[in-house]
Amino acid sequence: MFTKNLILAASLSAILFTNSANAVIGPIKISLNTEYRTSSPVIGPIATTIKLDKAAIKRTGAKTFTELLQYIPSISYEGGQGSLNAVRIRGNEASHTLLLLDGMKVTITATQPNLDVIPVDQIERIEISKGPFSSLYGPGAIGGVIHVFTDKNADSISRSKVDFSYGTHGTSKVNLNTYVKGETSYLDVSLTDFHTDGIDALGLAVNNGEKDSIDRQTLGINFGSQVTDKTSISLNIMNTNADIQYDDPNEGGIYASAVLPDNNLKQIGFGVSQQINDNFKINFDLIDQDTQRRGSKYKLNTMSIINELDFDNSKLSVGLLNSVDKDLGNSKQIKHTDIFSQWQGLIIDNELSIGARIVDHDKFSTHRTYNFNWARDLSSTLRVNGSYGTASNLPNHYQNSQNIVALKTALKPELSKNLELGLAGDYGWGNVALKVYKSKITDAFEYVYGAGTVLAHYKNEGIVNIKGAELSIGTDLLGWDLNTTLDVVKAIQTEGSNAGLRKARRPNRSISLNLSKTSGKWKRNINWTAKSRTQDKADHSNGENGGYGLLNLSTSYDFTEDLSVYLNRNNALDKTYEMAKGYNTLGKTTTLGLTYNF
Repeated sequence: MFTKNLILAASLSAILFTNSANAVIGPIKISLNTEYRTSSPVIGPIATTIKLDKAAIKRTGAKTFTELLQYIPSISYEGGQGSLNAVRIRGNEASHTLLLLDGMKVTITATQPNLDVIPVDQIERIEISKGPFSSLYGPGAIGGVIHVFTDKNADSISRSKVDFSYGTHGTSKVNLNTYVKGETSYLDVSLTDFHTDGIDALGLAVNNGEKDSIDRQTLGINFGSQVTDKTSISLNIMNTNADIQYDDPNEGGIYASAVLPDNNLKQIGFGVSQQINDNFKINFDLIDQDTQRRGSKYKLNTMSIINELDFDNSKLSVGLLNSVDKDLGNSKQIKHTDIFSQWQGLIIDNELSIGARIVDHDKFSTHRTYNFNWARDLSSTLRVNGSYGTASNLPNHYQNSQNIVALKTALKPELSKNLELGLAGDYGWGNVALKVYKSKITDAFEYVYGAGTVLAHYKNEGIVNIKGAELSIGTDLLGWDLNTTLDVVKAIQTEGSNAGLRKARRPNRSISLNLSKTSGKWKRNINWTAKSRTQDKADHSNGENGGYGLLNLSTSYDFTEDLSVYLNRNNALDKTYEMAKGYNTLGKTTTLGLTYNF
């Protein structure tokens, strides 16, 4: 089947090349990158996308990627230092969030992507797209996509930078970065060392006083070269080695990384872009990833070919992707070959995006996903948009292995249907946007407890219905930039063993308020995030986790263009709260740091 698909992709390339000679020459007015390139793949005004650049990330004061997530609107986050983590978008499961690192899917090692392998200091930007994107990115993107881009500086001159910080709980970080710019090539090298003594993650339940420390070293290398006028190549390398201690109540309270090495990631990506003519370009990407977590080892290999054809007001992308995800511990693998396409353009003042993907899996029957996005300006200040799409999620290694041990029937893919409508206004006083959406997930995965751990397993358990709304407002308030977001979501299991119950650990309401101001050499940021109470378990047998609000403060001062200092005060009111029953969270923390360019 793969050979046939490869031949088909090559044929499509030939067709596009043949037709491009008669195409209308001119720049595309709407940006689209279908797969693993440099920006989000969907039309900006149509998709619900949150973007954080390096400056915004730094203002949060987050020291780890998991800590950063709690400051992002519309994301339900649980976990933290010394515990397992889960991130949910729009009330979906953690496994419904697809995590991409420079275009490469980060392997799901248990029931969610491994978040702790990503160093905050080597992130150039983050783009979070909410909604179903399986037709663009493949299986897993039911709730949304978190796309992390590492540093690939576009500076015109060579330079180096050092960033050092120290704070509460013996937390220290050193980041060294060197960027070398040539006439046609660049090289960016970054090295990060991070340590924290940590906290007792099970302090509220066990109160034994031991701390769960983190030690992590990360090397990032990015190289790019314009080999000819029409040919460019790129090489991206990230190597993260971490010892992360964490608490597991099922293992007597502590599960040290010295016993089971934890959270290691090695990723190498190589890409070639060939501009055939003004309208036609071919992109080839080959990525190899090795992941280790809690003693389990995985290898993921991905190859993609993408053909891009530009017209004046439209763009067509057609591609082929082959993915092999191996569990090295039991010699099992998950393999699928995808053919996908995406068209976007303007038709009578309507912005349209239409995409489809065929997934040929080695264990399941072939399935298809698609999406349709539409947007139109009703006036110079008001815009309407809508979308409808389907998405899928495949069982991962952990879920499959649980069922094999329990001698249970193999799982089927989860499937979803999604509808979204929105209005956005941009006025003199500021901007406002409202989104409403609904999703229906069939054959949803549920963990079933048996008489013993051997009998515990996953099964396709009924239907989940999700409804929600998002309201965001941005304006100027006495010289401060004010941005606030209110999210309301209701996720209900409508069929299965927990029918009629609200899904666990998903707040019905959340709000984020952010104030930022630049005055000369001073930069200040105030962030307040609040979440409503949640049920702790799917069957509601373990009570509730209380609602909470967190206040985070940051300020920085630029002594010169090259030297600045910053101070972050997170959870400034020292709020005590739980995201999951029995697990402790960080209290008030302070970080003082310095950045110097030379």
